[in-house]
Amino acid sequence: MKYIFPILFLGFVLANCKQDLEITNIDPDVQLATDLEIINKYLEDSSLTAQVQIAPSTLRYIVEDKGRGTEILADSSVNILLKGVYLQDDTNGPLGSYNTIPLTETSDCSPVTLSLPDLIPGFSEGVQKFNTWGKGTLIIPSALGYGQSGTANIPPFSVLVFEIEIVEQEEFDRTKIRNYIAETNLTPIDSTQTGIYYNITKDGNGDHPDSSTTSVLITYNGYYADSTSFDLAVTPASFNLGKVIPGWKEALTILDKGGAGTFMIPSNLAYGPSGSGSIPSNTMLIYDITLVDFN
Repeated sequence: MKYIFPILFLGFVLANCKQDLEITNIDPDVQLATDLEIINKYLEDSSLTAQVQIAPSTLRYIVEDKGRGTEILADSSVNILLKGVYLQDDTNGPLGSYNTIPLTETSDCSPVTLSLPDLIPGFSEGVQKFNTWGKGTLIIPSALGYGQSGTANIPPFSVLVFEIEIVEQEEFDRTKIRNYIAETNLTPIDSTQTGIYYNITKDGNGDHPDSSTTSVLITYNGYYADSTSFDLAVTPASFNLGKVIPGWKEALTILDKGGAGTFMIPSNLAYGPSGSGSIPSNTMLIYDITLVDFN
C-alpha cells in the first residue's frame, strides 16, 4: 500500500480556485491548438488514439468501464481512486513534444472523497461520463484545468491526465475485508450488522463492556491490509469509550475481559473521508486488541 501524497494536497490539486500568480496572455485558440498537439502526441505514444472520445468542450476521455452503479451528476460527491500527471509543452522539442510530470496518486486501498462542484471544470465534466464503479482516463486541456494561471504546483497551460476509478465505499471496504480474510486464511470469522468482521483469538472470563462502561484498558496493534502498522500499544493504555472511533466502541463490547481478537473495521466506522494524521481517507483498518480491564 502506497501513501504518496497528503489528502489535503490532492484537494488542492483538483480544487477550482484561482491563484495570485503572474498571468501570461495567450490567444485561447492558439493555446488550444498547442494543447491538442500535445494531447494527440500523448495518445499516440500511449496507443490510446483509437479509444478516445471527444466532448464538445474539447475534453478527451476514455471509458474503460462505464460502471454498473449510480449515475454521477454535476452536484455529486464521489469516492475515487486516481493517478494524475501533467503534460508540459517542451518548447525545445518538435511540435507536440511534452514532458510528463507526476502530480498525484491515491493508494489502491484509500479512495478520496471529492465534491464535483468544487473541482476544475474538466475533471468535474469527465467524471460525469461514468457511473459508480466506472473506470477510465481523462485528458484535460489547459483551459479546462488551470489555464493561464496554473497553481503553486502546476505550471500555466498544462494539460492534465487522470486515470480514475469511481467506487461505492461500503462495497469497496467489504471487498477489501473479504480479500484480506482470504489472503490471510483468518478463521473463524464473525461479523456485525454494521460491517465489522472479527476473529476471536483468545477467550476472556465472560465479563465484557456494555453501555454503562466508561473506560477500557487495552493493548493493541493497528495496521493496514498490507500489514503496515500505524499505531501500537504494547503496554496497556486507557481509553474513554466516548472518545474512540465507532468501530472500536463496538468491537470492545464483543471482547470479554482478558480476551483478544482481530477486528477489520470499515472506513465509515473508522476515520471516514477525512482520515486522521497519517491515516488516509476512506481506509479500512485492522486492529489486534486485547481487553485487559474495563470499568
